[in-house]
Amino acid sequence: MLPAVQALALPALHATHSGIWIALPGEAPREVSRSEAIGRLAETPHILLNAPLVGQRLGYPETSGIDLLELFAFLFPARFAVPTVAGLARVAGVDLPASDAAAAGTLASIADALLATVADGAWPEREGAWTANATLYRLGWSWAPIIGQRLARPEKAERFLFSRLPQWEEAAERPAPRAVSIPANDARSRLAELTGRGSEPREGQRDMAASVAEIFAPRRATGAPNMLLAEAGTGIGKTLAYLAPASLWAERSGGTVWVSTFTKALQRQLDAEGKRLIADDEERRRRIVVRKGRENYLCLLNLEDAMQGAFAGRAAILAQLVGRWAAYTKDGDMVGGTCRAGCPACSAGPARPR
Repeated sequence: MLPAVQALALPALHATHSGIWIALPGEAPREVSRSEAIGRLAETPHILLNAPLVGQRLGYPETSGIDLLELFAFLFPARFAVPTVAGLARVAGVDLPASDAAAAGTLASIADALLATVADGAWPEREGAWTANATLYRLGWSWAPIIGQRLARPEKAERFLFSRLPQWEEAAERPAPRAVSIPANDARSRLAELTGRGSEPREGQRDMAASVAEIFAPRRATGAPNMLLAEAGTGIGKTLAYLAPASLWAERSGGTVWVSTFTKALQRQLDAEGKRLIADDEERRRRIVVRKGRENYLCLLNLEDAMQGAFAGRAAILAQLVGRWAAYTKDGDMVGGTCRAGCPACSAGPARPR
Protein backbone atom coordinates (compact mmCIF):
# COMPACT_ATOMS: atom_id res chain seq x y z
CA MET A 1 0.00 0.00 0.00
CA LEU A 2 1.27 3.44 -0.92
CA PRO A 3 1.80 5.98 1.88
CA ALA A 4 -0.70 8.80 2.15
CA VAL A 5 0.21 11.69 -0.12
CA GLN A 6 -0.56 15.25 0.82
CA ALA A 7 -2.14 17.75 -1.54
CA LEU A 8 0.22 19.63 -3.81
CA ALA A 9 1.98 22.46 -1.98
CA LEU A 10 2.97 24.32 -5.12
CA PRO A 11 2.25 27.86 -6.28
CA ALA A 12 -0.02 28.38 -9.28
CA LEU A 13 0.05 31.07 -11.95
CA HIS A 14 -2.83 32.18 -14.15
CA ALA A 15 -2.25 34.66 -16.99
CA THR A 16 -4.89 36.28 -19.19
CA HIS A 17 -5.00 39.30 -21.46
CA SER A 18 -6.26 41.36 -18.53
CA GLY A 19 -3.71 40.41 -15.90
CA ILE A 20 -1.50 37.86 -14.13
CA TRP A 21 -2.31 36.23 -10.80
CA ILE A 22 -0.29 33.98 -8.52
CA ALA A 23 -1.69 31.81 -5.75
CA LEU A 24 0.76 30.63 -3.08
CA PRO A 25 -0.14 27.65 -0.86
CA GLY A 26 -2.35 28.82 2.00
CA GLU A 27 -2.62 32.38 0.68
CA ALA A 28 -5.21 34.29 -1.31
CA PRO A 29 -4.37 34.85 -4.99
CA ARG A 30 -2.83 38.23 -5.81
CA GLU A 31 -2.14 40.11 -9.02
CA VAL A 32 1.52 40.48 -10.03
CA SER A 33 3.48 42.26 -12.73
CA ARG A 34 4.88 40.52 -15.78
CA SER A 35 8.45 40.89 -14.54
CA GLU A 36 7.61 39.42 -11.12
CA ALA A 37 5.78 36.51 -12.74
CA ILE A 38 8.75 35.73 -15.00
CA GLY A 39 11.14 35.93 -12.06
CA ARG A 40 9.05 33.59 -9.93
CA LEU A 41 8.70 31.07 -12.76
CA ALA A 42 12.47 31.05 -13.18
CA GLU A 43 12.95 30.30 -9.48
CA THR A 44 10.13 27.87 -8.62
CA PRO A 45 7.95 25.50 -10.66
CA HIS A 46 4.37 26.75 -10.82
CA ILE A 47 1.19 24.94 -11.76
CA LEU A 48 0.13 26.34 -15.15
CA LEU A 49 -2.59 25.73 -17.67
CA ASN A 50 -1.17 25.59 -21.21
CA ALA A 51 2.43 26.65 -20.64
CA PRO A 52 3.07 27.76 -24.27
CA LEU A 53 0.07 30.10 -24.13
CA VAL A 54 1.14 31.46 -20.73
CA GLY A 55 4.61 32.10 -22.14
CA GLN A 56 3.10 33.97 -25.07
CA ARG A 57 1.06 36.18 -22.75
CA LEU A 58 4.08 36.87 -20.56
CA GLY A 59 6.30 37.60 -23.55
CA TYR A 60 8.60 34.87 -22.28
CA PRO A 61 8.63 31.95 -24.76
CA GLU A 62 10.86 29.80 -22.55
CA THR A 63 8.18 29.60 -19.87
CA SER A 64 8.05 26.18 -18.25
CA GLY A 65 6.09 24.81 -15.36
CA ILE A 66 3.85 21.98 -14.28
CA ASP A 67 1.23 22.03 -17.02
CA LEU A 68 -2.25 20.74 -16.17
CA LEU A 69 -2.97 19.94 -19.82
CA GLU A 70 -0.05 17.49 -19.84
CA LEU A 71 -1.37 15.87 -16.67
CA PHE A 72 -4.82 15.52 -18.23
CA ALA A 73 -3.29 14.03 -21.38
CA PHE A 74 -1.44 11.44 -19.30
CA LEU A 75 -4.36 10.50 -17.03
CA PHE A 76 -7.14 10.58 -19.62
CA PRO A 77 -5.67 9.97 -23.08
CA ALA A 78 -8.19 10.22 -25.92
CA ARG A 79 -10.74 12.02 -23.77
CA PHE A 80 -11.93 15.51 -24.57
CA ALA A 81 -11.90 18.57 -22.34
CA VAL A 82 -12.13 22.28 -23.05
CA PRO A 83 -8.54 23.53 -22.43
CA THR A 84 -9.53 26.32 -20.05
CA VAL A 85 -9.67 26.66 -16.27
CA ALA A 86 -13.46 26.32 -16.38
CA GLY A 87 -13.26 23.36 -18.77
CA LEU A 88 -10.85 21.37 -16.60
CA ALA A 89 -12.72 22.37 -13.45
CA ARG A 90 -15.86 20.76 -14.87
CA VAL A 91 -13.98 17.59 -15.77
CA ALA A 92 -12.34 17.41 -12.33
CA GLY A 93 -15.55 18.18 -10.43
CA VAL A 94 -14.11 21.37 -8.94
CA ASP A 95 -16.16 24.53 -8.35
CA LEU A 96 -15.83 27.00 -11.19
CA PRO A 97 -13.79 30.13 -10.35
CA ALA A 98 -15.78 33.31 -9.97
CA SER A 99 -13.01 35.53 -11.35
CA ASP A 100 -9.60 35.47 -13.00
CA ALA A 101 -7.99 35.96 -9.61
CA ALA A 102 -9.88 32.98 -8.18
CA ALA A 103 -8.82 30.91 -11.21
CA ALA A 104 -5.21 30.93 -9.97
CA GLY A 105 -6.27 29.17 -6.77
CA THR A 106 -8.50 26.80 -8.71
CA LEU A 107 -5.52 25.41 -10.65
CA ALA A 108 -4.15 23.68 -7.55
CA SER A 109 -7.59 22.27 -6.72
CA ILE A 110 -7.86 20.87 -10.24
CA ALA A 111 -4.45 19.24 -9.92
CA ASP A 112 -5.38 17.58 -6.62
CA ALA A 113 -8.69 16.33 -8.05
CA LEU A 114 -7.06 14.91 -11.19
CA LEU A 115 -4.26 13.23 -9.25
CA ALA A 116 -6.84 11.51 -7.02
CA THR A 117 -7.71 9.44 -10.08
CA VAL A 118 -4.35 7.64 -9.83
CA ALA A 119 -5.46 5.89 -6.63
CA ASP A 120 -8.88 5.03 -8.04
CA GLY A 121 -9.11 1.29 -8.66
CA ALA A 122 -11.65 1.92 -11.43
CA TRP A 123 -9.34 4.20 -13.43
CA PRO A 124 -9.82 2.77 -16.95
CA GLU A 125 -6.57 4.15 -18.38
CA ARG A 126 -4.36 2.59 -15.71
CA GLU A 127 -2.79 0.01 -18.02
CA GLY A 128 0.54 1.30 -19.29
CA ALA A 129 0.58 4.29 -16.92
CA TRP A 130 3.31 3.00 -14.62
CA THR A 131 5.62 2.07 -17.48
CA ALA A 132 5.04 5.37 -19.27
CA ASN A 133 5.57 7.37 -16.07
CA ALA A 134 8.85 5.58 -15.39
CA THR A 135 10.08 6.60 -18.84
CA LEU A 136 8.82 10.14 -18.37
CA TYR A 137 10.64 10.31 -15.02
CA ARG A 138 13.92 9.52 -16.76
CA LEU A 139 13.13 12.22 -19.33
CA GLY A 140 12.62 14.82 -16.58
CA TRP A 141 8.86 15.33 -16.90
CA SER A 142 7.71 17.57 -14.05
CA TRP A 143 4.63 15.52 -13.21
CA ALA A 144 6.45 12.16 -13.12
CA PRO A 145 7.71 12.23 -9.49
CA ILE A 146 4.33 13.55 -8.30
CA ILE A 147 2.47 10.76 -10.09
CA GLY A 148 5.08 8.22 -8.99
CA GLN A 149 4.25 8.90 -5.33
CA ARG A 150 0.63 7.97 -6.00
CA LEU A 151 0.90 5.17 -8.58
CA ALA A 152 1.50 1.64 -7.38
CA ARG A 153 3.78 -0.59 -9.40
CA PRO A 154 1.73 -3.28 -11.21
CA GLU A 155 2.15 -6.87 -10.10
CA LYS A 156 2.86 -8.03 -13.65
CA ALA A 157 4.37 -6.41 -16.71
CA GLU A 158 2.05 -3.99 -18.44
CA ARG A 159 0.98 -4.28 -22.04
CA PHE A 160 1.75 -1.02 -23.75
CA LEU A 161 0.84 0.26 -27.20
CA PHE A 162 2.80 -2.07 -29.47
CA SER A 163 2.27 -5.21 -27.39
CA ARG A 164 -1.51 -4.64 -27.57
CA LEU A 165 -1.71 -4.35 -31.34
CA PRO A 166 -3.32 -7.41 -32.93
CA GLN A 167 -1.12 -9.55 -35.19
CA TRP A 168 -2.02 -9.07 -38.82
CA GLU A 169 -2.12 -12.10 -41.08
CA GLU A 170 -3.02 -12.72 -44.69
CA ALA A 171 -6.51 -14.14 -45.05
CA ALA A 172 -8.72 -15.27 -47.85
CA GLU A 173 -11.08 -12.73 -49.34
CA ARG A 174 -14.50 -12.61 -47.78
CA PRO A 175 -17.25 -14.27 -49.81
CA ALA A 176 -19.53 -12.03 -51.82
CA PRO A 177 -22.68 -10.95 -49.96
CA ARG A 178 -25.85 -12.92 -50.59
CA ALA A 179 -28.46 -11.34 -52.83
CA VAL A 180 -31.32 -10.36 -50.55
CA SER A 181 -34.11 -7.81 -50.56
CA ILE A 182 -35.25 -5.79 -47.54
CA PRO A 183 -39.04 -5.43 -47.36
CA ALA A 184 -40.23 -1.93 -46.53
CA ASN A 185 -42.15 -3.16 -43.48
CA ASP A 186 -39.01 -4.84 -42.12
CA ALA A 187 -37.13 -1.55 -42.46
CA ARG A 188 -39.90 0.27 -40.60
CA SER A 189 -39.87 -2.35 -37.84
CA ARG A 190 -36.08 -2.10 -37.43
CA LEU A 191 -36.42 1.68 -37.29
CA ALA A 192 -38.97 1.35 -34.48
CA GLU A 193 -36.51 -0.87 -32.57
CA LEU A 194 -33.73 1.67 -32.95
CA THR A 195 -35.79 4.70 -31.94
CA GLY A 196 -37.31 2.87 -28.96
CA ARG A 197 -40.66 3.01 -27.27
CA GLY A 198 -42.14 6.37 -26.58
CA SER A 199 -40.21 8.07 -29.37
CA GLU A 200 -41.91 10.72 -31.44
CA PRO A 201 -43.55 9.16 -34.53
CA ARG A 202 -42.11 10.68 -37.70
CA GLU A 203 -43.82 9.60 -40.90
CA GLY A 204 -41.11 11.22 -43.00
CA GLN A 205 -38.48 9.13 -41.22
CA ARG A 206 -40.50 5.94 -41.73
CA ASP A 207 -41.02 6.71 -45.41
CA MET A 208 -37.33 7.39 -45.89
CA ALA A 209 -36.37 4.08 -44.26
CA ALA A 210 -38.76 2.25 -46.59
CA SER A 211 -37.33 4.04 -49.65
CA VAL A 212 -33.72 3.33 -48.62
CA ALA A 213 -34.59 -0.37 -48.25
CA GLU A 214 -35.31 -0.53 -52.00
CA ILE A 215 -31.71 0.25 -52.99
CA PHE A 216 -30.51 -2.96 -51.31
CA ALA A 217 -32.47 -5.09 -53.78
CA PRO A 218 -30.39 -7.23 -56.19
CA ARG A 219 -29.09 -5.30 -59.16
CA ARG A 220 -31.06 -5.56 -62.36
CA ALA A 221 -27.92 -5.43 -64.50
CA THR A 222 -24.15 -5.62 -64.00
CA GLY A 223 -22.64 -2.18 -63.52
CA ALA A 224 -26.01 -0.60 -62.80
CA PRO A 225 -26.25 -0.06 -59.02
CA ASN A 226 -29.49 0.88 -57.36
CA MET A 227 -29.49 4.53 -56.31
CA LEU A 228 -31.64 6.87 -54.26
CA LEU A 229 -31.30 10.64 -53.93
CA ALA A 230 -33.17 11.70 -50.80
CA GLU A 231 -33.57 15.13 -49.26
CA ALA A 232 -35.00 15.64 -45.78
CA GLY A 233 -35.25 18.56 -43.40
CA THR A 234 -33.36 18.98 -40.15
CA GLY A 235 -34.71 16.89 -37.30
CA ILE A 236 -36.46 14.23 -39.35
CA GLY A 237 -33.99 11.56 -38.22
CA LYS A 238 -32.15 10.83 -41.47
CA THR A 239 -29.33 8.90 -39.77
CA LEU A 240 -31.49 6.15 -38.30
CA ALA A 241 -33.69 6.20 -41.41
CA TYR A 242 -30.85 4.79 -43.51
CA LEU A 243 -29.06 2.84 -40.78
CA ALA A 244 -32.19 0.75 -40.12
CA PRO A 245 -32.41 -0.89 -43.57
CA ALA A 246 -28.61 -0.91 -43.95
CA SER A 247 -28.18 -2.91 -40.74
CA LEU A 248 -30.82 -5.42 -41.86
CA TRP A 249 -29.08 -5.92 -45.20
CA ALA A 250 -25.69 -6.44 -43.51
CA GLU A 251 -27.16 -9.07 -41.18
CA ARG A 252 -29.06 -10.99 -43.85
CA SER A 253 -26.54 -10.79 -46.68
CA GLY A 254 -23.31 -11.15 -44.69
CA GLY A 255 -22.02 -8.05 -46.48
CA THR A 256 -20.48 -4.77 -45.38
CA VAL A 257 -22.11 -1.36 -45.53
CA TRP A 258 -19.90 1.68 -46.07
CA VAL A 259 -21.28 5.05 -44.99
CA SER A 260 -19.34 8.02 -46.33
CA THR A 261 -19.67 11.34 -44.50
CA PHE A 262 -18.69 14.87 -45.50
CA THR A 263 -17.53 15.92 -42.03
CA LYS A 264 -15.84 14.30 -39.04
CA ALA A 265 -18.67 15.59 -36.84
CA LEU A 266 -21.19 13.51 -38.78
CA GLN A 267 -18.80 10.57 -38.64
CA ARG A 268 -18.74 10.80 -34.83
CA GLN A 269 -22.53 11.08 -34.79
CA LEU A 270 -22.84 7.88 -36.80
CA ASP A 271 -20.36 6.14 -34.51
CA ALA A 272 -22.42 7.18 -31.49
CA GLU A 273 -25.56 5.71 -33.06
CA GLY A 274 -23.75 2.37 -33.22
CA LYS A 275 -24.81 1.68 -29.63
CA ARG A 276 -28.39 1.44 -30.85
CA LEU A 277 -27.43 -1.15 -33.45
CA ILE A 278 -25.07 -3.26 -31.32
CA ALA A 279 -25.27 -2.94 -27.54
CA ASP A 280 -22.26 -5.10 -26.65
CA ASP A 281 -19.06 -3.01 -26.57
CA GLU A 282 -16.70 -5.72 -27.83
CA GLU A 283 -19.03 -6.80 -30.62
CA ARG A 284 -19.56 -3.18 -31.66
CA ARG A 285 -15.81 -2.51 -31.84
CA ARG A 286 -15.41 -5.59 -34.02
CA ARG A 287 -18.22 -4.80 -36.42
CA ILE A 288 -18.25 -1.01 -36.63
CA VAL A 289 -15.00 0.62 -37.76
CA VAL A 290 -14.28 4.32 -38.27
CA ARG A 291 -11.94 5.09 -41.15
CA LYS A 292 -10.50 8.36 -42.40
CA GLY A 293 -8.09 9.46 -45.12
CA ARG A 294 -4.51 8.41 -44.42
CA GLU A 295 -3.47 12.02 -43.70
CA ASN A 296 -5.58 11.82 -40.53
CA TYR A 297 -3.56 8.98 -39.03
CA LEU A 298 -0.39 8.80 -36.99
CA CYS A 299 2.32 6.55 -38.41
CA LEU A 300 2.98 3.90 -35.74
CA LEU A 301 6.45 3.22 -37.15
CA ASN A 302 7.44 6.87 -36.72
CA LEU A 303 5.87 6.90 -33.26
CA GLU A 304 7.88 3.84 -32.26
CA ASP A 305 11.09 5.56 -33.40
CA ALA A 306 10.15 8.70 -31.45
CA MET A 307 9.41 6.75 -28.28
CA GLN A 308 12.64 4.76 -28.49
CA GLY A 309 15.00 7.72 -28.50
CA ALA A 310 14.70 9.53 -31.82
CA PHE A 311 13.77 12.72 -29.94
CA ALA A 312 15.25 14.48 -26.93
CA GLY A 313 14.08 17.06 -24.41
CA ARG A 314 10.49 18.21 -24.51
CA ALA A 315 9.85 16.48 -27.85
CA ALA A 316 10.67 13.13 -26.21
CA ILE A 317 8.21 13.85 -23.39
CA LEU A 318 5.46 14.73 -25.84
CA ALA A 319 6.19 11.54 -27.81
CA GLN A 320 5.48 9.48 -24.68
CA LEU A 321 2.20 11.34 -24.13
CA VAL A 322 1.27 10.71 -27.75
CA GLY A 323 2.01 7.04 -27.14
CA ARG A 324 -0.50 7.04 -24.26
CA TRP A 325 -3.05 8.64 -26.56
CA ALA A 326 -2.41 6.20 -29.41
CA ALA A 327 -2.97 3.24 -27.07
CA TYR A 328 -6.45 4.42 -26.12
CA THR A 329 -7.85 6.33 -29.08
CA LYS A 330 -10.62 4.56 -30.93
CA ASP A 331 -10.30 6.14 -34.35
CA GLY A 332 -7.12 8.22 -34.27
CA ASP A 333 -8.95 11.52 -33.90
CA MET A 334 -7.99 14.03 -31.21
CA VAL A 335 -11.56 14.01 -29.89
CA GLY A 336 -12.35 10.47 -30.97
CA GLY A 337 -12.11 8.85 -27.56
CA THR A 338 -14.90 6.69 -26.23
CA CYS A 339 -15.88 9.38 -23.72
CA ARG A 340 -17.05 12.48 -25.57
CA ALA A 341 -17.37 14.73 -22.52
CA GLY A 342 -14.04 13.83 -20.95
CA CYS A 343 -15.72 12.65 -17.75
CA PRO A 344 -13.24 10.96 -15.35
CA ALA A 345 -16.06 8.68 -14.22
CA CYS A 346 -16.28 7.10 -17.68
CA SER A 347 -15.87 3.36 -17.36
CA ALA A 348 -15.03 2.61 -20.98
CA GLY A 349 -11.90 0.54 -21.50
CA PRO A 350 -9.14 0.95 -24.09
CA ALA A 351 -9.95 0.48 -27.75
CA ARG A 352 -7.72 -1.04 -30.37
CA PRO A 353 -5.62 1.63 -32.18
CA ARG A 354 -6.33 1.96 -35.88
